[in-house]
Amino acid sequence: MTNELDGFAARGAQARVNLVSALRECCQLADAVESLDGPDLLEVLVYLDSLRFVMAESGQLLQGVVRGYTDAAPE
Repeated sequence: MTNELDGFAARGAQARVNLVSALRECCQLADAVESLDGPDLLEVLVYLDSLRFVMAESGQLLQGVVRGYTDAAPE
């Protein structure tokens, strides 16, 4: 059971790292969305879609970890 919890915690930690990284990249791409046009803008928009996927997946996993810790915490 401990190995399972350790694995769950490790996945949660990696999800947090991935989510923070994606959020930072989004902020950095704001200037590109504001200033680029044509194919360059399209490239940034496609990349943003991939970041959205990472954020959604990582956010869901991290929510599960937080809920798991909350449910397991003594009251």
